[in-house]
Amino acid sequence: MATDDNTENSTRNRTEYSMLCYPAIKATSAGVWIGDNPLEFSFPLLIYQIIIIFIFSRITHFFLRRLSQPVAISQIIAGVILGPSVLGRYGKFEDILFSPRSWQQLNTVALLFFMLFLFMIGVKTDLTMIPKAGKKAVAIAILSSVLPAGIIMLVAHLQGPDLPLSFREGRIPIKLASKWSRTSYTVLSCALAELELLTSKLGRLAMSASLIIDVASLFVTSGLGGYRLSSRLDMPGKAAISIACFFGFLFFVVFLARPFIVWLIRRRTPEGALLDEACFMTVIFLALGCGLISEVIGYHATMGPFILGLALPGGAPLGVTVVEKMDRLVTGVFLPVFLATAGLHMDLPKLTLSGFNQWGLLEAYILILTLAKFIGVMLPCLYCKMPLRDALSVGLMMNARGIFEVDTALQWRDSKSVDDQLYAVLILSIIIIGGGTAPLLKYLYHPEDRFVAYKRRTVQHSKSGDELRVLVCIHNQDNVAPIITLLETSHPIVDSPICVYLLHLVQLVGRADAILVPHKRHRSSHITDSDRIINAFRFFEQQHPSSVSLIPYVCISPYATMHDDICSLALDKKVTLVILPFHRNATFDGTLAAANPALQAINCNAVRYAPCSVAILVDHGLTAAGTTTHALAGGARPLQRIAVYFLGGADDREALAYAARMAEDPAVGLTVVRIRPPMEWRCDGGKDELLDDEMVDEFRRERLDGERVQYREEVSRDGEDTVRVIQETSDGFSLLLVGRREGMESPLTDGMSMWSEYPELGVIGDLLASTDFGGRVSTLVVQQQTRVRSTQAESPMVARAPGSQVAQLNQD
Repeated sequence: MATDDNTENSTRNRTEYSMLCYPAIKATSAGVWIGDNPLEFSFPLLIYQIIIIFIFSRITHFFLRRLSQPVAISQIIAGVILGPSVLGRYGKFEDILFSPRSWQQLNTVALLFFMLFLFMIGVKTDLTMIPKAGKKAVAIAILSSVLPAGIIMLVAHLQGPDLPLSFREGRIPIKLASKWSRTSYTVLSCALAELELLTSKLGRLAMSASLIIDVASLFVTSGLGGYRLSSRLDMPGKAAISIACFFGFLFFVVFLARPFIVWLIRRRTPEGALLDEACFMTVIFLALGCGLISEVIGYHATMGPFILGLALPGGAPLGVTVVEKMDRLVTGVFLPVFLATAGLHMDLPKLTLSGFNQWGLLEAYILILTLAKFIGVMLPCLYCKMPLRDALSVGLMMNARGIFEVDTALQWRDSKSVDDQLYAVLILSIIIIGGGTAPLLKYLYHPEDRFVAYKRRTVQHSKSGDELRVLVCIHNQDNVAPIITLLETSHPIVDSPICVYLLHLVQLVGRADAILVPHKRHRSSHITDSDRIINAFRFFEQQHPSSVSLIPYVCISPYATMHDDICSLALDKKVTLVILPFHRNATFDGTLAAANPALQAINCNAVRYAPCSVAILVDHGLTAAGTTTHALAGGARPLQRIAVYFLGGADDREALAYAARMAEDPAVGLTVVRIRPPMEWRCDGGKDELLDDEMVDEFRRERLDGERVQYREEVSRDGEDTVRVIQETSDGFSLLLVGRREGMESPLTDGMSMWSEYPELGVIGDLLASTDFGGRVSTLVVQQQTRVRSTQAESPMVARAPGSQVAQLNQD
């Protein structure tokens, strides 16, 4: 975030600056009762300006978000509306609210909180992304910055004497090449977070490339600043001192400030707690001090806090504390002030045809630079055989414009590098490019489109003896015991093993980049929640040698995009079944705790986009009748009584197939209850009915023994009858299996959907999970794979699109 404009300011002719004289202004008024106008005093005027900007920013984004506009663009446009381009044209409005005499205090407050915002971004940034970045990310970072910078410099050189004097004196081509050829990590992370693309494959690629660019630019800018002092200003001694100060500041941050903060946190902060007030204020004052130091040594005040944030450890507890205590205030209230000031200083009526040779040339430069950046991004993408649509999407990501470019434009305006016309063109370009990138990216790139398997990945179509690959998702330690019990009930043996891909889902707080990594064992004395959860599953693995294999992962991402990581891992590992915990945990009395809507959204999205079968476990105390505790204690395992309610359809067949695997365990008792309409209502010969009958007949022929494994049929005329049957037969079981049956119309469930609370469970699963249902039995709701691109002719199959109402029989 360093800049060389401060060095240039000292060499400018002071006569270029305008002088504005105002009478001395007081901070506070004595009130309207003695005739004072509060808006003529600096403090109430500042408060009023912040309130007006906040309200206009919210109103503007309320309308523009429907056009997929980023928040930053809406806030800039709000400033344009409040500025001389629109409302400011009415003299009284500008004189009262946003006169030039109030700019200094408004700019100071805006810059202060922008500096703290960059500190937050730095804290949330994970520098380990750089060594982990692949060759593709490095190539994109290099070409997307070097190519546009080189082309701009070449165009300026070819123009020679035809280049306008203001461009040469302001060194505009050089500044465009050094600033606009970059992709700001700050801008990109905010844009991708709004579009919910942080966890996407292309989002991670673009984030890695932009972080490489940002870190490299710190050193490049330092070197260029020293070069200018040495060559252009003939100050070789000061150039050496400038570069030495920059590296001295890095030494201070990395080897003094960071170890001190880490030591302070470890000494004063208990595990799982936020920083105390003294520790937090120490970090903030250190960030402010770094801003002061960076100004003193000739760089912009935002550079110091950003570098300090990069050096400090993100996540808990520092990153979480910073976000908890600062994020809403900084990004919600004061950051809009900073962005709105860019629009407040913009005067569109000054864009006249007489100045077209200058502002038209600047716009041409920006267009050339944007196109060159697209080419620089797409070349390595296409070389790596990336689809054209994806390459275009990465190009749009790397051309994101926002707060970094606003800061750059404001600096150039303050240093008189650009006049009012060129400044207006810069802000307009930010609005057009930044505002056009988001909707185009939203149209082009859909991460969920790749979550489609080319083979059937279901329990029903798995061959006997094949390894069952299961992806188990865990949010907290409350999910561990019931899911281990479910895996134990799934009958892992040497001849039919289970491979468990364990995914601990952690909400992204205090970090800017999402993480999906394998969990590694470490000998540190600091034990995390992930360690405790994974250790419990490792103990389960040890109790089943040669029949259970465990591969743990940790996912740290926003709740809104967590399903992307679930589906991506399921696709990459060729998983057969994803097991998700219900978003409401069981309490001690067997009822369900308060709902978490964010976790419910994860389940809904996972059910919709998963490339394999999905099961949601609604726990009502499954471990109470479970088998793991007894088995680990070495005692005899009690009989685990399980029931399947079979109404028909692909999901019910999948539930029956999973239950049939469980029934292979001698310690499992299984009852299949088939609920059917009256004989005169049945449509014999239908595709689904044929598949249902075939599977039930095969189950009865191979599994039924009349004692441990039983089968019964019940007749139902409507949803009320179905509820009665389930209520009468569900007592005494420790686990119920049902199909989700999404989109299936049947007289058996007629009238039940209108009372549904949890659409991810389907009507039967919703009934069993409801607090109004008399039973307190754990339920596993199963949905068979819905996203498959090709079919197999090995066995009868059902290939369905998400949301389809009737299953389609696969044909050769």
